[in-house]
Amino acid sequence: MKLHYRGLSYEYNPRQVGSKKTQQALTSGHNLTYRGVSYLVEENSTFNEVPQAPLAYKLSFRGSGYFVNKTA
Repeated sequence: MKLHYRGLSYEYNPRQVGSKKTQQALTSGHNLTYRGVSYLVEENSTFNEVPQAPLAYKLSFRGSGYFVNKTA
């Protein structure tokens, strides 16, 4: 298939999309895939929360300054 983009021509040949056979993992957890890379996430894993600093903005409106504090 011939394509044109901004004055340049390209030749595009789409590949046939096939199905992949997946295997079920025999371990406890979840077998996930992200961008073609497989990884295992344990069911009972704990995640550490990252504390977020409060946000403060110094704003002005028509010459009057004020502060806005925002916490997530």
